[in-house]
Amino acid sequence: MSQLTLLAVASLLAGCAGFIGGDDMDQEQLQREAILPDPAISNDFCPIVETGQNPAVALPPIDDRGGCGHPAPFLLSTIAGNQPVELSREATVNCVVISQLNRFFNDKVQPLAQSYMGEQVTGIRVAASYSCRTRNSKRGAKLSEHGKANAIDISALTLSDGTVLTVDDDWSSYGRKGRFMRAFNREACKYFTTVIGPGGDKYHQDHIHLDHGSHGRRGLWRSCQ
Repeated sequence: MSQLTLLAVASLLAGCAGFIGGDDMDQEQLQREAILPDPAISNDFCPIVETGQNPAVALPPIDDRGGCGHPAPFLLSTIAGNQPVELSREATVNCVVISQLNRFFNDKVQPLAQSYMGEQVTGIRVAASYSCRTRNSKRGAKLSEHGKANAIDISALTLSDGTVLTVDDDWSSYGRKGRFMRAFNREACKYFTTVIGPGGDKYHQDHIHLDHGSHGRRGLWRSCQ
């Protein structure tokens, strides 16, 4: 086997691209630490919304061309919690995305923000949510999770002191802003099956993509970049 092939296999098995100033997360670790969605979620029942834990507006089913759409989408404007997080614009997403965002921000993001920045996150800039298109808008590619209301792209975080951290400007910083942004990316891998940031590919240099698509034979493989 050539050295190039060995490197490719090693990269695939790692399951997660490297981060500046941080350790890689291998697939075994990702599986062990994964926070799975609420099993009670269905197209007929969204526990986190129905119980009032995180308000969202139920939308009519989306049935677009090319297999795009979702039978039970929602319009999300706030991630609820002790410190609510306002979205820069309403996002059309499914129940799984709402539930995982809520758990991720309350369980991980807010403690990380306090630890690295001494502040809480009060807002996120939404770069994209539902959009009927292929992956990276490439002709002939598979349908994007955005086309299933199963993804959200985040390009910036606003802190309680008014500071705005952008993926474009702050990701590569070796200071606390960059360390926080990369920690955000790493921890997201526990809540979403696909996480792609600037460490992933050329299409994600200015935002972090989060989705809960199905990967692998059991649908639980995690792609963390």
